[in-house]
Amino acid sequence: MDLLDRDTPMAENLERREYVRIDHTSPLHIEDLKSGKTCKARLFNYSKNGMYFESDSVMHLGDQINIGIYDSPYALESGILEYYRGEIQWRKKLEDSHFDYGYGVRFSPVCEDRGKTAHNLNTTEEIIKNQTKASRKSIKFTDKIRTYEGIIKDISPSGVFFLSQDTFEEGQILSFDVPLKSGKEVKIDGQIVWVDDDGIGVIFLNKN
Repeated sequence: MDLLDRDTPMAENLERREYVRIDHTSPLHIEDLKSGKTCKARLFNYSKNGMYFESDSVMHLGDQINIGIYDSPYALESGILEYYRGEIQWRKKLEDSHFDYGYGVRFSPVCEDRGKTAHNLNTTEEIIKNQTKASRKSIKFTDKIRTYEGIIKDISPSGVFFLSQDTFEEGQILSFDVPLKSGKEVKIDGQIVWVDDDGIGVIFLNKN
């Protein structure tokens, strides 16, 4: 098991771990799957099967969490937003940090093979190929009751981040058409996994 520690050199696999750890700093959005509570955190290093992050929020050993990673190190290019599911392996109180706690997280087995979370690979990878890197495209989406308007800020094979002034709830299912460079649109269904003042994070759902 690869337990991450911020104080250990990252470029070398000195402890004969299964996977080497690599430095990478990115903001995170964490959702506790049991309580539904969300918090912000910061990633400091990662490996193929886990990561180390710091946060002011208290989480416990064994907690199952959803992780939204801005500028994901697992993506093929920078500036990508991706989603993963993981389990808290350990927590430590921090003394010399802007945050109160440090956490080691192991990804759930379904997430260890990057890109095989709950979304349609063929459809969403095609979207990424056809999308501009910084979309900032206006878009309309619906929950089958009403229609909303927003702007695509980030999109990846896992999900999309919308800027919107409307009010949403975590768990809502949305349908929307993603515009491509070709001028065509692709219809996608997604579920809101987090909501904050900056917008909403939506993970793509399976397509049958």
